[in-house]
Amino acid sequence: MLLTWFFLILALIVIVLLLAAKPPAGAGNRPEEKTDLGASTRPVILIVIDSLMDAPLRETIQAGKAPALKYLRDHGHYYPRVISSFPTMSACIDTTLLTGMPPNRHHIFGLTYFHKQEGRVVNFGTGLKETFTIGLKNVLKDGLLNLNQHFINKEVKTIHEELAVPTASVNAIIMRGPHEQTLTVPWIATLLGLLPRTIAAKAPAFFSFGAMARLFRTSRPASGFFRYGFNDRYSSAELASLIQNGQLPLFTIAYFPSNDDAVHKKGPQEIKGIAKADVELQKVLSAFGSWEEAIRKATFIVIGDSGQTAMLPNKQEAYIDLTKLLHPFQIMPTKRKKPSARDQLVLCVNERMAYIYLIDETLTVEQVIHVLKEETRLDVIAWREQDWVYVVSGSTEGKLQFKPGGGYTDTYGQAWEISGDLSILDIRIQENQILEFGIFPDVLFRLCNVMDTGERVIVVTAAPGYELIGDSSPTHKGACHGSLHHLDSIVPMIVCGTDSSPDHFRIIDLKKWIIDMLSQKQ
Repeated sequence: MLLTWFFLILALIVIVLLLAAKPPAGAGNRPEEKTDLGASTRPVILIVIDSLMDAPLRETIQAGKAPALKYLRDHGHYYPRVISSFPTMSACIDTTLLTGMPPNRHHIFGLTYFHKQEGRVVNFGTGLKETFTIGLKNVLKDGLLNLNQHFINKEVKTIHEELAVPTASVNAIIMRGPHEQTLTVPWIATLLGLLPRTIAAKAPAFFSFGAMARLFRTSRPASGFFRYGFNDRYSSAELASLIQNGQLPLFTIAYFPSNDDAVHKKGPQEIKGIAKADVELQKVLSAFGSWEEAIRKATFIVIGDSGQTAMLPNKQEAYIDLTKLLHPFQIMPTKRKKPSARDQLVLCVNERMAYIYLIDETLTVEQVIHVLKEETRLDVIAWREQDWVYVVSGSTEGKLQFKPGGGYTDTYGQAWEISGDLSILDIRIQENQILEFGIFPDVLFRLCNVMDTGERVIVVTAAPGYELIGDSSPTHKGACHGSLHHLDSIVPMIVCGTDSSPDHFRIIDLKKWIIDMLSQKQ
């Protein structure tokens, strides 16, 4: 996955100023009571390894470079095809994971989207150039304050809010919980006038967010040159300390971010990031005294968040510039954030997918679709009219339409009314009116559930090998993600410590499964 907004912004401060801030020395984000690991309910430790994919994971294990992951796999269960959320971008995926709801319900539609209520573009840190174009202060405020405390729908609950017991969050992007906590911002950001020194947050009882909210003062590395604690070593140190101090709660989510960088730069075949994450996972298992004791006392879930698709080597061909493609229309410049009276379109690009918002009431959807269909590298072009979602493609003729309800049922038990050219989304009808998905897993549900992002919005995705860009978008050399394609959407999961499994192998189904596990005596 793309560098999450906080990694990017905090690292930028150091790069620009060539300084490293001293992290807070306190350990004020953990209750003093200990957790009884002898209780009949086993604690669940959910570890998210950014951009973990099946093929490189198996290669790393086979090469002998991932002994901890191999140990958990061999003593548990391996599920290679878990479906991520859409768009396959960090903020959206993690909110779906923690709430068990799709974007239309939790209201986080990607790393960047147009916020209807505020009438402006929201960006949690999509890239270096775009961050400075939008404004460093704006991106920091949205990511550190607004994302969890204001933008996530108040009518949905995270797993931290749902469980009636203390929980833990270590470096997770989405961490809204029931307890009052404090983020202590690096002094450089305060000195520059970017953020106040402290930020109040609602978070879990055991809360770690890099150097800004530490559980244990001994956890390293947490300086500016190490992204203020937003790295795998820091995540494992905090988690291991919870275990060694007898304070591991019944549910913990820990985020290992570093693999994402390696995959973006080198491509999906890169295994060094997985090997490094495994080194840190070994420390977590050893914190129990032995690996055997670890899987006896806790249930481990190790999962990726999204896949990544390799970029074509010809970089001029690999990037689809939507500003050039849509040049007949007036597109709002990224730096403006809010549209003016003369703007017709607003673009929010999430690597391999983008939202195109029609602001000009005199502009019809058909006019924009006609231009988009000229680009053969766009594999999905979708929009909604009343209850129906319509889909066309730049690479093929035909049209598909669908809506929830109706006589067809997909493999997840979801009912649909659907007609037109099903090949556009690679859907086949099996016996008993069952819809079977091909290269776009769970595509009807995932596509339908982003359409509330705007009154008039077109959703586009790029075919494998290509990345969408706007006037300030980042570009990636090795690989990127964001789309509905299975290469972006399928992640592996290792489960050790339980024989139970979610109702369906989708990230949206994990919350219910975890809560069910913790509500039963094991």
